Amino acid sequence: MNKIIEEKLPGLKEDLAKFSRQISDFNVTSGNLARFSDAIMAKMQELGLEKIAKDKAGNLVGLIKGKRSKDALAIISHIDIPSKEQAQNGPMTGSNIIKFKTGIISALYCAGLLKRALAPLDSDLIICCVPRMEVSDYSVRYLFENFFKNKIKNIKGVILCEPTDFNLNLGHKGRMEYEIVVRGKLDNSFLGQKGINMLGAMLPLVNELENASKTLPSDYALGQSSLRIKDMRYAGYEPLQNVNEFSIIVDRVFIPEETKQYILNKAKTIAKNVYKGQENISISTCLAKEKIKTDAGLEIISKKEFKPWLMEANNLFVANSLEVLKECGFFASCSYWKNIITEGSYTCGELHIPTIGFGAGKEEDINPKSESINIEAIEKAIYGLSVMVERSIGMPAFGWSSDEI
Repeated sequence: MNKIIEEKLPGLKEDLAKFSRQISDFNVTSGNLARFSDAIMAKMQELGLEKIAKDKAGNLVGLIKGKRSKDALAIISHIDIPSKEQAQNGPMTGSNIIKFKTGIISALYCAGLLKRALAPLDSDLIICCVPRMEVSDYSVRYLFENFFKNKIKNIKGVILCEPTDFNLNLGHKGRMEYEIVVRGKLDNSFLGQKGINMLGAMLPLVNELENASKTLPSDYALGQSSLRIKDMRYAGYEPLQNVNEFSIIVDRVFIPEETKQYILNKAKTIAKNVYKGQENISISTCLAKEKIKTDAGLEIISKKEFKPWLMEANNLFVANSLEVLKECGFFASCSYWKNIITEGSYTCGELHIPTIGFGAGKEEDINPKSESINIEAIEKAIYGLSVMVERSIGMPAFGWSSDEI
């Protein structure tokens, strides 16, 4: 069957190139996200997917029916959309989001190739394209809590269409944004000792946080944790209560041995040490949240957190995928993302669904200088995805020739 799939791939090449040119012209902003989604749904229909739908969170879904519709395998790609903060800095252009388009094209044409090859599937194949905002997984959560409601246990696996350089990626670090809030009246002795005024009272805390970032732990597979000061906000002085308030917004990347509560507690401890002896202040830490309103009018309060996740390399889903890739000429091995985040934080880290990543491109090239789409790389990704799907949920087709199919 793998040979039949390979033989059918050239027949999609002309249409693949045309569609790639079409969507490479899109700069995904709030003004044309709907048009971009419509183009993807139209292509789903052309390629023969069924039950094509768009939910209130903007998730796009289409499927190929298998013999046993109770079970399913999901392929997930994503659309990067700007947060409110990013939107204020200008539109997201093709130059910094081209790689997600590669994943979308690969996922769609994997389904189209399997349809063209008449590959008999034992379970449903569901193609999902989810909007994703920086440090917010609101869309994939909505997808699984609604579209996949009561069916999560029947999902045999998830393949993420992200850049892996044609390896199988099995996890990445977590990422969260948290806020340290300092409220109260700092003594003049503290301000004088530091040689600062109230507006500068944030700087000692910033310095201590940056010093702490130099000793953060590392994981042998996932790499180094990190900390970045994202923003400093001075709320001002309240004359009636005779207090000041300011906050530090921290972008924190962390490994599995660290937990959200551990990170928040440590941040609070650092802040207390900075303002030690100041009896008239209160210090709190909390996970940042963002209010999101989708084009369909859905309002969601999303926590700004992606959990770290790791798949076992000896998992059957991983082993079968790696085996078929090597059979088909890929020099694939198991690897991990060092920088980017994916929906695997939710599907594997929270729902415990077997999840792997596979796609064209290297992680370090996620923001390429060129806006061109590498068609040959996408074709290779389509083939790899297709044989992995066929190995995972395909039905035996021994002895068939392409003429008989």
